[in-house]
Formats: sequence, C-alpha cells, structure tokens
Amino acid sequence: MRVTTRATTRSTRARWGARCVGLGLTTALAVTFGAGPAAAQTAGEPSAAGVQPTLWAGNLFCDDFDGDPRPLVNFDIQRTSETNDQTGELEPNPIVLPDDSTVTFVLEDNEEGEPIEVDFDISPDSQYAAVAVLVKGGPNTNLFDYQPSGGIAADEDLHAQVQDNGNLAGISHVTICFGPASGS
Repeated sequence: MRVTTRATTRSTRARWGARCVGLGLTTALAVTFGAGPAAAQTAGEPSAAGVQPTLWAGNLFCDDFDGDPRPLVNFDIQRTSETNDQTGELEPNPIVLPDDSTVTFVLEDNEEGEPIEVDFDISPDSQYAAVAVLVKGGPNTNLFDYQPSGGIAADEDLHAQVQDNGNLAGISHVTICFGPASGS
C-alpha cells in the first residue's frame, strides 16, 4: 500500500504541478493576445508644448473630463467633404471667440492628403486660453489637457491616436475647450 500511496501522492503532486504550469501558460497567452491590439493603439508623442495626450475610447466632450469650476466655451471644428483635398481644412477656421478674438488652425496632411496633425493659435489680445483640445480620429479621441498649466494660447503637433499599423489616425474633428486666459 505504501507504494500505491506514494505513487498516488506523486501523481497528485505531478497533476497539480502540471495544472499550475498550464494555468500559468494560459494566463500568459491570454494577457499577451488580449493586450495586443489595445497596446498597439497608443496616444502617441507629446505636442510641441510638451503635453502628453491621453487616449480615450470613443467620443470625448469637454464636460467629460473638466473638473475645473470655471465656465468653458466649446467649439467643435469639423472636417467637411468640400475641403477633402491637400489643404485638409477644418471649418470654421478661424473661430471667432465671444471677445472677438480669433483662433486659427493649421493642419499637416500625410502623403494621401489626410490631416494627421493640427496646430492652433489664439490671437494675443484674447481673454481666452485653451484648457483642453480633443483630437478625434478613428474610433478614439486624444485629450491634450492644458488645465495643469492654466491654459495655453498656442500649440503644435496635436494628433489623433497611433493606429495598430504605427501610423497616426486621420483627424475627423477637433474640439477646443476654452477658459479665461491667465490674468483675465
């Protein structure tokens, strides 16, 4: 009986060991394959001002992230089919703010004429600053959050997320969220 008991004990230990190894391999494969596509889509590089974008799934609106109590003025700039050419313009451009100051946008296109980066500049006499810019492309939105610095008057190289193939997603629209400029 001792031999049988020992064999059963060793067999049971071996089975539990094999189960643990199997569970570990299954978990490792699930994490690898499950995280693959999500890890491939990233927010991408920071803007010229050094603001690292945050990738949000789906559409994002100024009210979705704003923890600041000050009132915001929001503008949504759409890319129109009439401007689907090498200039890749967004409309309206420029935006006229409530204080009659303006915000202009410049888009950089890829080789196919699709806009992949956007720059913005608020006129120096404005009472407003950008507290966030939302760049939508594909199924996701990149949030460039300027609230920690109190807002910004201009920035360059804002973009949508990096796709699975390593290229920037084409920009479909940009939402800019304004608050009072510092000193206003």
